[in-house]
Amino acid sequence: MSDVPRQALERVLARASELQTQSSTEPGDAISESRLLEIAKEVGLDVQHVKQALAEERAQMPVYGESGDSASLAAYGPAVVSAQRTVRGTPAAVLQRLEQYLPRNESLTPVRRAGDRMVWEPRRDPMGNLLRSIGGGGKRFDLVRLDQLVITATAVDDERTVLRFDAVVAGARKSARMGGVATIVAMTFIALLGMLPVFLISTIIPAVGMGLIAFLVATAGAVSWFSWRGLRQQFRTMVGRAQTRLELLLDDEEQGRLQASPTLLEKMLKGI
Repeated sequence: MSDVPRQALERVLARASELQTQSSTEPGDAISESRLLEIAKEVGLDVQHVKQALAEERAQMPVYGESGDSASLAAYGPAVVSAQRTVRGTPAAVLQRLEQYLPRNESLTPVRRAGDRMVWEPRRDPMGNLLRSIGGGGKRFDLVRLDQLVITATAVDDERTVLRFDAVVAGARKSARMGGVATIVAMTFIALLGMLPVFLISTIIPAVGMGLIAFLVATAGAVSWFSWRGLRQQFRTMVGRAQTRLELLLDDEEQGRLQASPTLLEKMLKGI
């Protein structure tokens, strides 16, 4: 039996998976992890790499469905931004560090925890509402306008964990779209009101009346267009800042710098 070249291995496995999916006589819809590792060994794959790939796949379980998004919503940007990395430590240890860090440093509060997945939201107290109204002004404010931050820690082995952040921004996206729609409606209404006296003028001086109507329509269209573009850009800037902040959090965790800022009392006691 001839050997299969290593560069053809990926294509062979992908095609075999496709054929099994299309087959009506397949034994089941899933394969056990132990069986998958056995197959990996048989085809010469590093088991540690397969375990990491499995952990990354499990960490990418969907947390927010975008099915049914309208074209106007999709044009503003994504509903979820994500970042993930393999870091040192167990899921419990990684999540414990985040539980100490996020409330003080990111103005987030825990909502619920299921196994190795946690859901966080921005603070809903007066200070949290103030930070959301500011919407920027420093790295500590980059996550305060999220709907939720879903954190998943999936074990690769006894020493490594796939840490994934999924920042849900669907609410901010809808608010931005609503602002654009409100501007269009308001400008249309103003243009229609302005056309009433213009029609009277057009009966006396048709050329002037038509010119004023064209001016009103063009002004309403231009204001609506620039407002829509401005709100879209504002949302995308917020999303970009959130994405960057997630990557920086992963950097800090990866390099062991993820430590909560000391409280005022702790600073005072340290100075004594």
